[in-house]
Amino acid sequence: MHIRTSKRRKLNQPSLDNDYHNKSTSTEPLPVNQKGNTRRSDPSISRPSHYGTTTSLDGSARADLFKLQLDELLGRIRPKYETKLAKADSEVHRLRGIIEGIPNQKGLPAPEAQKFLEESQSVCVPFPELFPVGSKLLLAYSKPTNINVVGSYARKTSVLLCSTITIDMAVTMPSDLFQASDYRDYRYFHKRAYYVACIASAIKRARVPTLDLSFAYQNDNPLQPIIVAQPSPDKGDNGRSRSSWRIRILLAANDDVFPLEKTMPTKSCIKSTATYTRGEHPTPIYNATLRSECSSSSSLKQLHKSSVRSSAFQDACMLGAVWLRQRGLGTTLSAGGFGQFEWATLLSILMRDGVLPGRSVLSTGYSSYQQFKATLQFLSSSDLISSPMQVQSHSFKPTYTKSPMLFDGSRGLNILYKMSPWSYRMLRNEAQNSLEALNDPLADHFRILFINKVDEPSKRFDLIFRVPIENPGTECSRTDVAPDLAELIYQKFCYGLGDRATLVYPQIRGTSVWPLDSRTPPPDNLADISVGLLLHPEHCRRTVDRGPSVEDTIASANFRKFWGDKAELRRFKDGTILESLIWNTSDSKQAIIDLIISYVLGRHFSQFGQESSSAYSNAFDRLLPQQALSQPDMLGPFGAIMGSFGSLSKSIRAMEGLPLQIRQIFATSPELRYSSLYAPLAGKQNRPGKPVECLIQFEGSTRWPEDLLAVQRTKIAFLLKMADSIGKDASILAVRLRLQRSKRKLLEQSSLDIKTTDGMIFRLQIYHERELGMLEQALNGRVACSAPREEIALALSEHKRKFIQRPTHTQAVTTLSTRYPLLSLTIRLLKKWRDSHLLSSHLADELIELIAIRTFVCPYPWQPPGSLNSAFLRTLSFVAGWDWQSEPLIVDFNSELNKQDIQAINTRFDAWRKLDPGMNRVAMFAASNIDREGITWTDRRPAKIIAARFTNLARAACELVREQGLDLKPEALFVPSLGEYDIIIHLKKQGGDNLVKKSSFKNLQIESQGEEGDAFDALFNPQRLFFDELEELYGEDIVFFYNESAITVIAGLWNPHTGPRNWKVGLEYSTMPLAEKEGEEEQVTINKAAVLHDIARLGGDMITKIDQK
Repeated sequence: MHIRTSKRRKLNQPSLDNDYHNKSTSTEPLPVNQKGNTRRSDPSISRPSHYGTTTSLDGSARADLFKLQLDELLGRIRPKYETKLAKADSEVHRLRGIIEGIPNQKGLPAPEAQKFLEESQSVCVPFPELFPVGSKLLLAYSKPTNINVVGSYARKTSVLLCSTITIDMAVTMPSDLFQASDYRDYRYFHKRAYYVACIASAIKRARVPTLDLSFAYQNDNPLQPIIVAQPSPDKGDNGRSRSSWRIRILLAANDDVFPLEKTMPTKSCIKSTATYTRGEHPTPIYNATLRSECSSSSSLKQLHKSSVRSSAFQDACMLGAVWLRQRGLGTTLSAGGFGQFEWATLLSILMRDGVLPGRSVLSTGYSSYQQFKATLQFLSSSDLISSPMQVQSHSFKPTYTKSPMLFDGSRGLNILYKMSPWSYRMLRNEAQNSLEALNDPLADHFRILFINKVDEPSKRFDLIFRVPIENPGTECSRTDVAPDLAELIYQKFCYGLGDRATLVYPQIRGTSVWPLDSRTPPPDNLADISVGLLLHPEHCRRTVDRGPSVEDTIASANFRKFWGDKAELRRFKDGTILESLIWNTSDSKQAIIDLIISYVLGRHFSQFGQESSSAYSNAFDRLLPQQALSQPDMLGPFGAIMGSFGSLSKSIRAMEGLPLQIRQIFATSPELRYSSLYAPLAGKQNRPGKPVECLIQFEGSTRWPEDLLAVQRTKIAFLLKMADSIGKDASILAVRLRLQRSKRKLLEQSSLDIKTTDGMIFRLQIYHERELGMLEQALNGRVACSAPREEIALALSEHKRKFIQRPTHTQAVTTLSTRYPLLSLTIRLLKKWRDSHLLSSHLADELIELIAIRTFVCPYPWQPPGSLNSAFLRTLSFVAGWDWQSEPLIVDFNSELNKQDIQAINTRFDAWRKLDPGMNRVAMFAASNIDREGITWTDRRPAKIIAARFTNLARAACELVREQGLDLKPEALFVPSLGEYDIIIHLKKQGGDNLVKKSSFKNLQIESQGEEGDAFDALFNPQRLFFDELEELYGEDIVFFYNESAITVIAGLWNPHTGPRNWKVGLEYSTMPLAEKEGEEEQVTINKAAVLHDIARLGGDMITKIDQK
C-alpha cells in the first residue's frame, strides 16, 4: 500500500488540474529523483496546516512567499515559444501561403456554389441557417485583406493549462464581398460560411500531410464555423498521440463594413428565417457576433495598448486564465462565455480613464496580483444584469437587460454577449468565494485560487439532474434547440424552486470538431442538458410554500398557471390568505426537492421526453438509517435521546441524600452530539453494545482523598449511593453498578448503567477535577504512587481524553450541528463509509467528526455545502488529498485561532515529527481551537498503514465518482474490498443469541443478563466481545479490522514482524521452523495454522468459516 510523501507542491507541466488530481486521487507512486529515492518530507521545513503552507508565517513573510508562488506559477505555465512551438510557427506560415494563393472566384448563386464545393472538393458549406426557397444570394471569394495571428498566442499570454495550445489565425475578408444590407437575415454569415469552405477546400487540395483538417464552431456559436488544423498523429501510434498545439483559422471583417448603429444590441437584424418569422424584437447575440468579427482588429490593438501601458497586464491576464480554468469557465458558450479573452478585455476596459467618475478602476501601476484581485472585486460587487455598464458610450440606452451587459461604445459591442444569466451568476459566485478566501488571513490563498480544481460537478453542485433533448430531426441540429431549452429550464426552475436554490445552472456540452464533408456536427455529438443546483440547506426541505396574496390577481394567476392543480388557496394562522403548495412525501420515497423537480419537468418539459434522472439527489440520504427524506428537521432522529437525556438530568439533580451537590452533567456520547450513525429510538437501543455515555461532576470538597486509588474507590461509593437513590424514580426502569476488569488500577473502572422507561440506556461516570493534577504530580514524581510510570502516563492521557476533551468536543459539535443543518448527516454518512471499509476500530469518532466539520467551517474554494451529496463528496476529496505525513489537520470551529495559535500548532506538529520520525505513535495530527495538542484522538491510532489505507480508499472513491459521473450508484462507494486482507473471519449474524441460549458458562450468562434479568440485554454484543478478545490476545501479531455497525466479518493482516526470523527463546507467539539452508541459522515464522485454529476454537459456533490468503 503506497504512502504518499511530498516535500513541496510542484506545479507539473502541462496541466495544473492534472497535478491537483494526481495529488488528490492518484494511487501511483511519487516521482523519484535522479538517485531513485522517493522524495520525503524535510522535517526542517515548516509544515502547513489545512489552511496551507503560509499559516505559520507572519504578514510580510506570507506576502513574500505568496509572491514567490505566483512567480513560480507564471514561469511554469508560460510556454517556451521559441523551442516547443517552432513547428507550429512553420505550419502557420505554410497555411498563410496557401490561403494567400487562393484565386478569386466570381459570384455564384448559393445553391450552385454549394453544389460545386460538395461535388468537386467534397467540402460542405457550414451554413448556419438553411436558405429560404428562391434565395438569390450570390457567394464569391476574394483574396483576404490581411492574415494575422491573434489571440493569446500573439500577445504571448498563452498558458499551459491543458495539453493543447491554440493558435488563432484571423483571416480578414475584403469589404467588397458584402453589401450594405448583408448584416440582416444571416446574409453576412452565409457569405462567411462559403468563405470558410473555400479556404478549407484550398488547404485540402494542397494535401498538407502533417495536418488534419476539420470544421468547428468558434466558441460553440453556430454562426461562426471555423477551420481547425491539428497535427496528424504518427503512423505508429494508431492515432493515440496528442499534439501540444492546434491552429484555428478564424474569419474577421473590416471595422467599417457595416454601420455601427445598425448592429447595436437593441436592434433587430433578423426579419425572417427558413423556419420561423420574428417581429421587431432585439437580436443581441446575433448583432454582437457580427460586431465581434468587425472589431477583431481594434480589440487586438486595444489589448496591445494596455500591455504597453502596464507591464503587469500580461501576467494579470495569465493569472485570470488559471483562475477561470480551475473553475471550468471559458470563452465558449458551453463554458459560460467568459474566458481568457473576456478577462483580458475587462482588464483593459477597467484600466481606461473615465470608467469611474474622474478615474479608472485599475491603475497601470498595479502589480499583476493587484490587478487580478481588483478584477475579482469588480466582478463580485457589480451586478451587470440589473445595472448595465457602458464605457465610452453616452447616447446608447440599453433596453435588453436579460443578460449581463458591459457595453464598449468604441466598438459597439457588449463584451459579455456570450454569457447567460446563470453563467454570469456562477462567475460572480466564484469571485465572491475567492474573495472570502482572500479575506481570510489564515487561508492558503495560492492553493485555493490557482491549484484546487473547482469545476467537478459532483462537488460544485448540491444536486444534479438531466433534461433529455428530443431529437429535432435532420432539418435542425440539437445545437439550435439546446440554448433555448437551457434558458427555459433556467426560468422555470428559478420560479419553481424559489429560495430553495441559490443558483440554477443548466450545462450544455460543447460541440466538437466534425469532418469537412458534413455541414453540421452529428446530433449524437451533443448530450442532454445537465442542470446543477446550489441549494439553501434551511429551505430546501420546507414542506409548505407560500405564494402570492389572493389580492394580487396577476401574480396569483401566474402562480396557478405555473403550478396547475398543485396550487391551492389557504388561510394561515396569521390571518393571511395566500396561494400555497403542500409537498407531502409520506407516500413517496422521494425527497421534497425531487418531487418539485419531477413535477416541473412533467408539467413544463414533457415535449422533450419523459425520462429524466436526478443524480445524487437523495440516494446518499437513503444510505443513512432512520433518516426520513421528508423530515424538515435533519436532527429529528435524535429528538428521543435528547429528550430522555434531559429527563434523566432532571432526575439526577433531584436526587437526595448525596454527600455533595451535583455541579454539572456533561454529555460525551456521539448520540448526544447528533453524530452517531444510529440514533436511539424510544423503546429500542439502536447501537448494540454501546450505552449513551455522560459524566457527572460534584461540587468541590476537601474531603476527597489525596490518593489516586482511593479516589477510584470513593467514586464507587458515590455511584452505589446514586444507584440507591435514583432507583426509586418512576422514570427509571433499572440501575446497575458496572466495574470494568482491568489490570491497570489507575484507569477509570466504575460506572453506573441506567435504563429509563423509554428504553434508553445511559452510562454515568464521575469526573473529579483534582484528579488531573494528581496524575500530573504522580507522573512528575512529586507524589508517591505505586503504579508504574507507563501506567500513570496512560491514565493521564485517558483522563484528558475522557473527562476534559470529550465533553468540550461534544458541546462544540452540538453547537455546530445546529448552525449547519447538514453537518450531522455528513458525519453520520462518513462514519458509515468508515465502518463499511472495516476501519471502525482504527479511526476514532472524534477524528471523523473533525474531518467532516472542516468541510463546513473551511469550505473554500466552494461555499458551504447545501446538500449531503456535496458535503460528503467534498469531505472524501479532502481526505484523498490530505498529505497527513507533512500536513496537520487544524479545524477552527468559530474563527478563534489567530496566527500565533496556528504557528504554535504547527510547531507542535514539527516537534512530533522530529520526536517520532517513523510515525509509530502519531501518524495523523488533528488539532482544533478546543484541542491544540493535536494527538488526543490520534495517539497510537490510526497506525501509519491504516492512515495510508484511509486516504487510498478516499482516492479510489473520488476516482469512481469522477469516472461514472451522474451514472454513479452511491452504494458502490460503501462496498468493502476484502481481497487485500490475509485473514477473513465470517461470523453469524445472530450468533450472539444462539451463544447465550446454548452456553453453559456462567460468565457469559452474567454478561448477557446481569442481576436485573434482561434489562440490559441490549448491551450484550458477543461479536464485539469476540473482537476485543482477539485484539487483546493477538493484537501484536495481527492487525484486525471490523465494521462496528454490522459485525459479520473480521479481517486481519499479519504483522510483518511475524515473518521469518532467527529462532530465539521466549517468542511471544506460536512458531514453526522453516526449511533450513546450509550455512544459515535456523529460522522460524508464526504458525498461522495454529493461530487460526485457536481463533476458531475461541469463536466457537459464532464463526461460520475462516478464509486465508
